[in-house]
Amino acid sequence: MRIRTLVIYITIGFVAAVLALIAVQYMTRRNLEELISANENLLDEYRMGSGLSHQADSISRATLARKMDAVDQSGQRVLRWNLYVIVGVLALLTAVFAIIIGRMKKQAELIGQLNISERKLKEAVLVKENFLANMSHEIRTPLNAILGYTNLLQKKKLDADTRLHISTVQQSGETLLAIVNDILDLSKIESGMMRIEHVPFDPEALVHSVGTMFHHRSAEKQVPLLVHFDPEIPETITGDPTRLTQILVNLVSNAFKFTEKGEVNLRVTVDRIDGGRIDLTFEVKDTGIGIESARLETIFERFRQAEDSTTRQFGGTGLGLSIVRDLVHLQDGRISVTSKPGEGTSVKVTIPYRITAVSERPPVDTPAAETHPRRPGLRVLIAEDHVINQGLMMRLMEERAIEARLAVNGHEAVEMLRNEPFDLVFMDIQMPGMDGYTATRIIREELKLTIPVVAMTAHAMEGEKEKCVRLGMNDHIAKPVRESELDRIFTSYTTPTSANGSPENAFKVIDLNYMREISNGDTIYEKLVTEQFLHLMPRELEALSAAAGKRDPGEIRRIAHGIKTTISIMGLNALLDEPLDILESETTVATDFASPVEQVLTICKEALGEAGVFYTQFLIPDGRTDG
Repeated sequence: MRIRTLVIYITIGFVAAVLALIAVQYMTRRNLEELISANENLLDEYRMGSGLSHQADSISRATLARKMDAVDQSGQRVLRWNLYVIVGVLALLTAVFAIIIGRMKKQAELIGQLNISERKLKEAVLVKENFLANMSHEIRTPLNAILGYTNLLQKKKLDADTRLHISTVQQSGETLLAIVNDILDLSKIESGMMRIEHVPFDPEALVHSVGTMFHHRSAEKQVPLLVHFDPEIPETITGDPTRLTQILVNLVSNAFKFTEKGEVNLRVTVDRIDGGRIDLTFEVKDTGIGIESARLETIFERFRQAEDSTTRQFGGTGLGLSIVRDLVHLQDGRISVTSKPGEGTSVKVTIPYRITAVSERPPVDTPAAETHPRRPGLRVLIAEDHVINQGLMMRLMEERAIEARLAVNGHEAVEMLRNEPFDLVFMDIQMPGMDGYTATRIIREELKLTIPVVAMTAHAMEGEKEKCVRLGMNDHIAKPVRESELDRIFTSYTTPTSANGSPENAFKVIDLNYMREISNGDTIYEKLVTEQFLHLMPRELEALSAAAGKRDPGEIRRIAHGIKTTISIMGLNALLDEPLDILESETTVATDFASPVEQVLTICKEALGEAGVFYTQFLIPDGRTDG
């Protein structure tokens, strides 16, 4: 607004100056025309007077003098007016220039103040993010132990009272974890880092799974949860199922929290269908304590609840509905609430989705029982400074028959990797002495190791995984560690092994099925026959090569028959029976030996390499040979 006013003033000033110049020039031109006309008249009079008498001459001179004085005075006036106008214009321009300079200086000061305020704001945001990250780390670290050990205890045979106590501990831990997640979600929303996905999902299955989550809560409070799903809703829609689940869980949880008798209803209906778009309305209605109409506007505010006593009586952070509102708005939806004290509350959420085409629908997976595959022979290094979490991780490794070693900080982890072979590293980020980031950098740059390094941290802020990967790690799992995430890591970054620790389908040439069938898990036998293969095979190949060079059919047949017996333990018969049969045949002439001999030599040399890997990595402790 100020800049616009300044521009107007400057424009008016220039227009006034131009008009003044035009006026002065007009007056000057008039005066000059008058002077020229007077001079011409004088000149005519002078010429006419030259033929008159001498008496008239003195009168003409006097008149001419007066006329010349008038001309001089008019010229002086014109010069003065020109000077006044020039001075006025210069003064006006000087004033305008001074105003512009003053405004620019003021604007520069405002820009400086804005930069200072932005810097302070960024510092405040950074302080807040660091606080949230540290708080998340400090809370999630003990939570990891609480939830991890309760999960382990629930797998054991327990009496009813003990199981109830453990279940209570687990529920309390999950509640605390939910509070931490609420605070982190709030931070993501505020920073604009909350991402909305668009993937196909089954809305009916999602709604009923939410209902199943509250089955125990419903039975505990003796308040039924009634779910109604409109049959007109398509089987598959495209949107963000994770955020929808989060919204419904928050709303249903709130309804149960404030309802002691009656029921909770979850209704899903079609609000509008327009071509390939559909708006769904999710209504959660309870018969709880209700809210006064004057306080309805405040329930979506952060850290606010309908009554000051609500937090003390029912618990919670007051963030649930605020996060629900933000998540709904991020999906271009709308939310409304109606309530009456003593009668209950109804919250309606309407979100637009896209109807998924048949070709886009994901395949239906058959649910499988939860199993944690055993991985004998796998060696894992766990860099973790927290004693309780060390015990938990070691227990989880023991369940999977994995050999695990512990390092209490980054220095120790680096030294152990320098001296021992491992298949995978779980690296805590925040450790004393040397943190996980520094340790990973040394592993990559100094040790030159490509071993998978997985960040295992209580920092769960948005972008943490990307930061870990950027600094040299392969993946990231957040504490509390979920066993499903642990199994995902093993599946992604390690070679599956059989019950005796040998790799499944890890070799291109040798086939260990025959050996396993005979050994029945006896690794001592497997070690013995592998040693025999590694000892005998090079000698037989050398003998076969020499016999082929001498073109000795009898010696070639004898060696080929012996090789058939040696290769069988490594499952090479399918690859070598045909060329060995040719070499053993009485009808084969010397000129036909070259190709099958070359084939046998090539395959057996590859088999020796793979057998050596199998022997050193899976049959010898710590990967070291006896020599």
